[in-house]
Amino acid sequence: MPEPEGAQVFMFTFPREEDLEALVDIVRPLRIQQVIANFPHLRHVLQEAAVYGNKASYYDGPGAIPDDKIDEISSKLWMGKCRWLYYGCVYGDEAFRNAQLNNIKKAFFKIPGAKFFLPEDSPEYSYLRSRVNIYCGRPDLRELEYAPLPLISLPFLYELTLTCRWVNWMPNGAHLFFAPISPVTGKDARAQFKLCKKRCDQYGLDFLSTYVVGMREMHHIASIIYDRGDPDCKRRAHALLRDLVSDAAKVGYGEYRTHLITQDQVMNTYNWNGGALLKFNESIKDALDPNGIMAPGRCGIWPREYRGKGWEMKSVDDSSTGEDGVKSKSSL
Repeated sequence: MPEPEGAQVFMFTFPREEDLEALVDIVRPLRIQQVIANFPHLRHVLQEAAVYGNKASYYDGPGAIPDDKIDEISSKLWMGKCRWLYYGCVYGDEAFRNAQLNNIKKAFFKIPGAKFFLPEDSPEYSYLRSRVNIYCGRPDLRELEYAPLPLISLPFLYELTLTCRWVNWMPNGAHLFFAPISPVTGKDARAQFKLCKKRCDQYGLDFLSTYVVGMREMHHIASIIYDRGDPDCKRRAHALLRDLVSDAAKVGYGEYRTHLITQDQVMNTYNWNGGALLKFNESIKDALDPNGIMAPGRCGIWPREYRGKGWEMKSVDDSSTGEDGVKSKSSL
């Protein structure tokens, strides 16, 4: 693919949580028609807030941040009060970019309260400016690096040592992803959001959500941030992930990626026709790797010698019933 003549990165914000449904339904035809040419990101404002500060900088209460505090948090960010942010980019010559942007604006401004931003409308420290690199094919570690942000001068954050890394949302931060796929419909986006929010509230963990919209499918990435130094917090994060996988499977959603601890669980949710997919994968595994030496158990696909020996991780404590392991045929 040749490098485009130019690129224009932009961002929209939307003020209400329920705007998600209309937003996704607006995005779908624009993606199919290639008016939106890249993979847009729809981020919940808590995911955005985590780029600028940790949870303690916004809220010091127990459990997940209450819904009535989210607007208070977002109103202190540079883009102002909102619940969803849309990051996108248009490519081509200036006239073409402007035409595409006009079409996108016309569609998005149908949502009351929508606001539009270009990178130059934002402060130097804004994550919007980092998206310029990302959408133009230049690696940018803004979300992942661990470094102070001296440029932030917001009054409510002035005493904090801030980091860019959203994993630091919690002390000793670590993360799990719950990543179901769905059709590109507002109804499915809303259903997944409600499913995740209910479980996250139950386990007292915040729901940091991003939707990545493709042509015919939508990846939903729910970030579960937990304190790896707190055994109870780790247990709750693990139990939350397992419940989310189970809840999603019951209503027809499968994951496109998962953590090692839930690979067996996720594979078993793809159980159509008596588990035909797993049986097919096991047949390939046995043919190409008869001794089971290449990543045994990866993606829930176990070699013949390990299969049915209790090595699968299917519970919150990661226990298995395997006792003696697998005896090697070799003397080596």
